[in-house]
Amino acid sequence: MNDQAEKLRLLAKSLQEKIRKQIFSPPAPCRVITVTSGKGGVGKTNLALALSLALTNQKYRVILLDADMGLANVDVILGVVPEHNLSHVVSGEKTIREIIHEGPGGLKIIPGSSGVEELANLDSRGLSRLLEEVATLEQNFDYLIIDTGAGISSQVMAFTLAAEDILLVTTPEPTSIADAYGLIKVFKKRHGKGRLRLIVNMVRSEQEGREVAQKLVKVVAQFLKFEIDVVGYIPSDRAVEEAVRRNQSFITAFPRAPASLNIIKIASALGGFPPQEAAHGIQGFIRQIVSFLQGEGENPGGEEGPWQQKSLK
Repeated sequence: MNDQAEKLRLLAKSLQEKIRKQIFSPPAPCRVITVTSGKGGVGKTNLALALSLALTNQKYRVILLDADMGLANVDVILGVVPEHNLSHVVSGEKTIREIIHEGPGGLKIIPGSSGVEELANLDSRGLSRLLEEVATLEQNFDYLIIDTGAGISSQVMAFTLAAEDILLVTTPEPTSIADAYGLIKVFKKRHGKGRLRLIVNMVRSEQEGREVAQKLVKVVAQFLKFEIDVVGYIPSDRAVEEAVRRNQSFITAFPRAPASLNIIKIASALGGFPPQEAAHGIQGFIRQIVSFLQGEGENPGGEEGPWQQKSLK
């Protein structure tokens, strides 16, 4: 009887401790993941949207920010025309919460704006207003996924350098690989601290994806003395194009398609690093952007790397 009473006391104590932690522990910070590419046309936005939906399906609270300033197209893929977008936030007409669009499956989307020159050439005042608004989302989401523009412009690199997780999308095309290398070079030169992971999209086979990734990883290690991880490969899949014609993400329209299954694997791999590990959250992300912009006078270029001198194949 005494042993049973002692076990009950220990169980009660354990339950009390769990309840105390749930009540008094601060909420886990939102994890920021930037999806970027060195070159346009590699399927980056489609992947960012599919990844956001895959994480949403895993019961995470996810918000997708279309940060391709001036050339946004998440809304185009979904066939929606939001009444308000980032341009209204930058102008001060709306708060960021007022422009959030309800996406498929409960995904929240912050729509960008296409063809708006003011966003493409955002000044420091406009960017500051935008960042202040983004900071208000900290406690409401587990993941903030940022779909950046392509290339190494100041805006793209600010979002890339500030994130704790960066997914770099490339394809097997030599020009795409060369531009991915160029972005990695700038990331290294600017002392990026985030986890940079590679996704090879539109591969004909997993073997092709693995070969492309291994060659890029090897050259980056040899010439830049820098390590990148490979998070996965996405096959070239007709389901992706068909889904776009239907104004849907391929993971929603064709959940069993090869591209969808691979995205789910990538989302699961990322989920292996739970949001609790995101020590800095959105607040830290914004501090990093400000720090980057303050030191922006430095030329992000540099000497030519091997991808500029010769192609991979």
